[in-house]
Amino acid sequence: MPDATSLESLEKAPHAEVFDEHAPRTVRLQLAADERVPKHRHPESNVVLHVLSGAVELTLGDDVYDLEPGDLVQFDGDQDVSPYAVDDSTALVVFAPKAES
Repeated sequence: MPDATSLESLEKAPHAEVFDEHAPRTVRLQLAADERVPKHRHPESNVVLHVLSGAVELTLGDDVYDLEPGDLVQFDGDQDVSPYAVDDSTALVVFAPKAES
């Protein structure tokens, strides 16, 4: 049976798990203006970040991407990532487990 939920019903911030099951892990990221998530990695995952509202500067390695609502970015979680909220921002982040080689 599929799981269904509303992003608005999630209470935790800045990271709220969307579903109880973690395959793929799905998180609502909610940041206040001028808030940054420190540089980190998700080495076991391929990551998709979808900006829902606000404006986000996403640092991936040495590159910076300016993202607006509707923008999506997919990247290998084995690189440094650090999102920064230019404005109050909300994004949906999906962590897909990497296929075993």
